[in-house]
Amino acid sequence: MPTRTFTNLPKEKRVRILRAAKKEFSRVPLEKAVIANIVKDAEIPRGSFYQYFENVDDLFIYLINYMYGIDQKRFIKYVEEKNGDVYEALKLKFSNEIDKLTSEENRQFRINVFSTLFNDSKKSRMHPGMMEKQNPVGIINFPEAQQKSKNVNGFAEIIKMIGFFCLQKYLANQASEKEIKSYYNSCIDFIKMGFNGPQAAF
Repeated sequence: MPTRTFTNLPKEKRVRILRAAKKEFSRVPLEKAVIANIVKDAEIPRGSFYQYFENVDDLFIYLINYMYGIDQKRFIKYVEEKNGDVYEALKLKFSNEIDKLTSEENRQFRINVFSTLFNDSKKSRMHPGMMEKQNPVGIINFPEAQQKSKNVNGFAEIIKMIGFFCLQKYLANQASEKEIKSYYNSCIDFIKMGFNGPQAAF
């Protein structure tokens, strides 16, 4: 985690450092990231980096957590925009996420993050819940009545798996933008029907 020195920096400087980090992690996976590139783009002395973070792994974990927090807030807005319908909010979230991946930097960043998370030499150094940071959808996002269902944990996990699968399929160029959005929406509709259907009572 970052030091207090980092958290006490002006917001503009913190954001500048995180943008520089994202640029480097978009260029290469974590194991090949170069601190010199980050400090150059962030316009900070190399010595300052170690006043802010223990190492580049520490920065990577913080960046993922930071982006996860943004995604959580954004998803809450999607739910509000869809009048509390978490399923329609999921569709909107996924559609916007795919749209962002038309940017080569965003696309490569996501590919490199997956590469890092599945790298056996890095797994032991990553936070156990890091994979969860790839999807901000949790039980709390479902309507209160559904939160009390004994099936809600399973449905939330299935939704995460579907999103993860669809994202990987799109990044691997195994489906077009239109195809993957349509497939994801169909899966979410099926999940919604199952959650609200007769089997939800069991």
